[in-house]
Amino acid sequence: MTQNTLANIRNFILLTIAQVLIFSQIHLFGYATAYVYLIFLLKLPRHTSKNALLLWGFSAGLIVDIFCNTPGINAAAATAMSLARNAFLSMFTHNGLPDDFVPSAKSIKWGGYTVYSLLNLLTFYTILFLLEVFTTGYIIPLLISISSSTLLTMLFVIVTECFSHRK
Repeated sequence: MTQNTLANIRNFILLTIAQVLIFSQIHLFGYATAYVYLIFLLKLPRHTSKNALLLWGFSAGLIVDIFCNTPGINAAAATAMSLARNAFLSMFTHNGLPDDFVPSAKSIKWGGYTVYSLLNLLTFYTILFLLEVFTTGYIIPLLISISSSTLLTMLFVIVTECFSHRK
């Protein structure tokens, strides 16, 4: 296995364990929940195949579903986010990038990375909460949950990026 593959597996395990043991237990004001395992999906290299992205997203979501007793909604939302990820990434990058290009604030600048992350997180949370509620009858609480969870997770994405940016 290559060094990048081992690092991806390590990040996958660490972020999924942190999600299951710590972050899934935290619900701020009954609306906001941070899903930090999504940072792993955001940071996968650009050359990662679509099949691999879908497998990583589904696997991470399924593990969170199993341990948090949610009936497949994380797996569905993470898989959908993985599917849309490269389309969002292509809005901020060009085709001539190296194979080992990893999306970060350093590589695509803070503005591009922030919008890229926000679009992915909005995709994830919109699907997650729509599947959880399965109705649009509660539109105001639904919008509050989507926006507050997106912003809370974005805070963790920015903090993680600041610490990884210092290396």
